[in-house]
Order: sequence, then structure tokens, then C-alpha cells
Amino acid sequence: MARFSRSAMIEVLGQPYVRTAMAKGLSWRGVVWKHALPNAAVPIVTLIGFMLGSLIAGAAVVESIFSWPGIGRLIVTSVANRDLAVVQTILLVIAASMIIANFLVDLTYGLLDPRLRAKTAAH
Repeated sequence: MARFSRSAMIEVLGQPYVRTAMAKGLSWRGVVWKHALPNAAVPIVTLIGFMLGSLIAGAAVVESIFSWPGIGRLIVTSVANRDLAVVQTILLVIAASMIIANFLVDLTYGLLDPRLRAKTAAH
């Protein structure tokens, strides 16, 4: 995550609008906080949204290995016992959480990038 954030920030700092902001006389801190960071945060937010799926999948492994009670261990034992109603319910909850996470990522895009807000308002 740190390497991805660093490469996104380096890429954004090389863009012409950053040079323009510096040429207008803005401080380095102002350029980074107002211009570079919101634009570099868009791919980082996308990565965080994708990582949520692996977090849920990893919960099943960790909870099974350490015998912790939780949704991951419940789905493993339900599959082993062929309890289809519980498996379907857990998968529905996981799917709903992924949909909500993707929706929150899309809302965050609108907060970070004003160009995306302008496109949706025009249509």
C-alpha cells in the first residue's frame, strides 16, 4: 500500500497542473495538500475497496486456524456440515458488504475529484 501510494503521488507531482500551481506562487505544502493529494488518493481508494474482498476471505482462514468465533469460521463449518441455508445467508451478507463498499468508494471518488461530480451533474 505504501509503495502504491508513493508511486501515485510521484506520478501526480509530475503533472503540468502541479507545475502551474507552483508557478502561481503556492507553497509546496499547499500544492501537495490541495492539488496533488486528492488526485493521488483516487487510485489508493480503489485499491482499498478491492482489498476489502481479500479481508473478508482472509477472515475465514484466520478464524479457522485460531478457532476464533466469527463469520469466517461459521461459513467453513457450515460448508463442512452442508448447511446450505447458513452458507447462502453468509454469502448474501458478504455480497451486500462488497456492494456497499464499492458504493462508498464511488462516493469517495466524487469527494476527491470534482471533475467526476461535474460529469454526473451534467447528465
